[in-house]
Amino acid sequence: MRVVPRDPREVMHELPWLAASMIGLVAMLTLEHFFVHKQIVLPTLEITAEPPLWMWGSMFVPELVVCFAAGWRLRSWSMVLAYALLGALLREYYHYQLALQAEPGHTTAFGDPFSDFAVHWPAVAVAYVLVLGLAAWSGQHERELLAGT
Repeated sequence: MRVVPRDPREVMHELPWLAASMIGLVAMLTLEHFFVHKQIVLPTLEITAEPPLWMWGSMFVPELVVCFAAGWRLRSWSMVLAYALLGALLREYYHYQLALQAEPGHTTAFGDPFSDFAVHWPAVAVAYVLVLGLAAWSGQHERELLAGT
């Protein structure tokens, strides 16, 4: 996988895909919050202090699927980084807005939603780089295997 795109036009060609990926990320965050979190996890927490492990997984798997699907087609590390940084900003802004709206389960650890945003954003960006990078590497490996046959 290259570090930067070969041609600047590749970046322009990537913009619609980037937008589609970010729309998919927002859709998955919405699904996770309003359906899984509010309709499944929070009611379960009222019954038991420890929900089943699959519930925690169901909160993160849709987001990981979007990241893996977006990363699969990336061909340069600079695009992986761009997707990861923008995705992390978008995700943390989404959670920042949920905390401002006082949505259940979105309390702030540091007493201020912006402080949470500033602290969590770098960790999410690193996680997204890992997932997107793994997906991009897998996609590149698949393309090389298919080209060699």
